[in-house]
Amino acid sequence: MEKCKFCQAELAENDTVCPNCGKDNATEQAESAPEAVQSVAAEEAQAQEVTSDSAGANEESEATAAPVEDAQQDSQEPQIQEGLKATPGKIALMAAAVVVLLAVLIALIVAGLGQKEPADSAETGATGATTAETVPATVPADGNPEDVTCKGTYTVTDAEAKDNQQTVVATIGERQLTNGQLQVYYWMEVQSFLNTYGAYAPYFGLDYTKPLDTQISMEDENLTWQQFFLQRALNNWQQVQAMSMEAAINGVQINPEDQEYLDTLQQQMEEVAKGYDMTLDELLLTNLGPGAGMEEYHYFQEQYLRGLPYFQQETAKMVPTEADLEAFFTEHEQDYANNGITKDSMFVDVRHILVQITGGTTDEEGNTTYTDEEWAACEEKAQAILDEWLAGDKTEDSFAALATEKSEDPGSQANGGLYERVTEGQMVAPFNDWCFDTSRKTGDYGLVKTDYGYHVMYFVDTQPQWKYYAENAWVTEQTNNLIDNLVEKNPMEVVYENITLGNVNLGA
Repeated sequence: MEKCKFCQAELAENDTVCPNCGKDNATEQAESAPEAVQSVAAEEAQAQEVTSDSAGANEESEATAAPVEDAQQDSQEPQIQEGLKATPGKIALMAAAVVVLLAVLIALIVAGLGQKEPADSAETGATGATTAETVPATVPADGNPEDVTCKGTYTVTDAEAKDNQQTVVATIGERQLTNGQLQVYYWMEVQSFLNTYGAYAPYFGLDYTKPLDTQISMEDENLTWQQFFLQRALNNWQQVQAMSMEAAINGVQINPEDQEYLDTLQQQMEEVAKGYDMTLDELLLTNLGPGAGMEEYHYFQEQYLRGLPYFQQETAKMVPTEADLEAFFTEHEQDYANNGITKDSMFVDVRHILVQITGGTTDEEGNTTYTDEEWAACEEKAQAILDEWLAGDKTEDSFAALATEKSEDPGSQANGGLYERVTEGQMVAPFNDWCFDTSRKTGDYGLVKTDYGYHVMYFVDTQPQWKYYAENAWVTEQTNNLIDNLVEKNPMEVVYENITLGNVNLGA
């Protein structure tokens, strides 16, 4: 059976989409290098700290597995990035409005389905070790009927979930949300969180093998994880509805390709179910629980896609001026400095073609040494590639084409040998020193020797780190302001007493 080239999970026969990480092995670039050169360094750890804790915004980590980076993976135990440590307030920022709205990617949703066996009724999972704090699923002391803590547990039996499927639980003007529809939003929040963080969930105090209504959320000690995800689901529905309503007001229509997708959604889902040897009803029950079916799942997708064109239209207008960026950076300059980012901090973009050293003699401790002749052969091969490029038009495009053809670095080969936003000290010393030579300029080329072999180098460009981070944080801030204003314009009323949630056994 084939394995995912991203996370090594087993793939179903003739299926390229990984059920574990949601990535398409047929189209997406592998992020891992050969075992001997695999890296766990994450170039965006600083950005996570700055944009979430200090600059008031959040962006996803863009960690790239560079085969020439200095850090090496010491074990198979989960290694959490510094910028992703779960501290109070962090989790909410991970689900900032823009992320919530854009995270419901169709590929992730479809790929996330069909992983578990159907559950019975109670929200109980498999036994296992846990770091999560558990409490009885009882009504909290406040028992506030106007708040998510109205019920200690919203989990009900399968029969009750089905009976309450059409009960209205929230409204925005004339638009209504039923229990069945809410359940899709709820379980997509849970599954999106687990798909994103997977083995790192325990670092957030979440044990997915235990009932979510008996674990206190790290985000708010007054909420269980069930209440936390429920509030996220309700907020998500409100944001999506507000965007959809604004699109209608402004005459922005759903994209034709998205409408075509919706028209064939059931057929696609039936094919997914067939791939797991399940019926469509079984697939939906397994992933959305009782009380939610194809109609509710279609609604979930449709509402998102109706608001998306308006969202894209408005965010496309968010282009900061130089003055905007200067003002934003100045306002948060100390916060950036605390994370090692100043006006002098630079990124470099570089392309390379790796020619790996071959042969060698390995001793009993696993250390491999190479002869002078083996190194000379490697250098000769690299020089031949460089000469071939120099004999052509000597452009970046021709270098990229040659890298795609000849590079032995799977972490960058498909991308024309490109590594973007490389920070000083990220790469092994010889590679780093060549990139950050103060005399380096666009179009420079050469050969660099590292422990991995010879690298044919092409220098693309350099850019200030502060501009990159400030622009991303500025755009995120403007985006969140857009959504906040729309949410304020379209208030939601929730009848928490009416909410019931069917079970999905995450621990199966």
